[in-house]
This record gives sequence, C-alpha cells and structure tokens, in this order.
Amino acid sequence: MRRGFTLIELLAAMAILAVVSVMAVQALGGVFHQRAVLTRIDDSAAGVIRALALLRQDLQALVPLPESHRDGQTPVNGLLVGADGIVLMRGGIEDLPGAPSDGLALVRWRLDGDALLRIEQRRLGDAAVSETRLLEGVVALALAPLGLDPGGEADPAALAPGYELRIETRDRGLLRLVVAR
Repeated sequence: MRRGFTLIELLAAMAILAVVSVMAVQALGGVFHQRAVLTRIDDSAAGVIRALALLRQDLQALVPLPESHRDGQTPVNGLLVGADGIVLMRGGIEDLPGAPSDGLALVRWRLDGDALLRIEQRRLGDAAVSETRLLEGVVALALAPLGLDPGGEADPAALAPGYELRIETRDRGLLRLVVAR
C-alpha cells in the first residue's frame, strides 16, 4: 500500500512554514532598524568627539599674541572670550601645499544658530579662512581659566595653566572639557 501526505497535512505544514517565515522577516526588519539607529548614534558621537578633540588641540596650542600682530583689541595673551564665542591665537601651524604659514593661526569658535563653527585664518591679515560646521544642537559655549591666582595681579600676557570649556547641547546636555596646558 502506498502511503503519502494527505492534503490536510500539506496545508498544515505550509501554514507553519508561513508563520515561521513571517517571524523571520519581522526579526530581520528589527535588526536592520536597530542597525540604522546605532549608526546614527555612532555618527553623532563621532561628531562630538571630533569637536572636543579640535577644541582641546586649539587650547593646548594657545600662544601669546606676537608684537607684530597686536591690533589693540585682542588681548596680549591671544585669547578673547565673548558672548559670540572664543577667539584664540594658535601656534604650531604647519605649511600646506599652496598655503604657506607663519606658524600661527587665528581660530574662532562661535555659534551660528544652534551649530558650533570653527573658523581658522592661517595667515594673519589674509582674507582666506576655512570654516567648519562641527556640532549641531549647541545652546551655549563658555570658557573659564583654571589655576590662576584669584587674589594676585593678572599679567595680560600670561596664559592660564588650564581651561574649562562648557558646551551646553539640546540632546546631550552639558559637555565639559578640561584642558591642562
């Protein structure tokens, strides 16, 4: 006697296969969605890390303003902190092909709406600047010197031994960077 599958057994097997297939597709869709979310978070964190690393490098390379570049407005120590951002004199700038340098650059960190911008002028007096949009969702930017004698006479050419930078953001809250020079 030949024995085979009945129509009901085949329909039951197909129904089970269909349910398992739907579950597999949903799980795979969830994996792709989670991957997209993690990629967005990773890209956002990389932007924060890049901005903080550039800020740290700029503050560590802070130099007093040379005599030849003093305009009477920028402090002698090469750092100006105002409501519109931070302006500093950065040393250690190397020549680039087609862009010679005198070793100094004027770097401005400012807010443009809710974006943190870094503007670098490689040769003082030149109109050529590079502007980089680094961080979105920034509410406030503040810089405070660390390690200065609070009761002593302030030397206008003296740089603080360290700085505390505070960046208030909408999404991440307060970002705090302490830089020792």
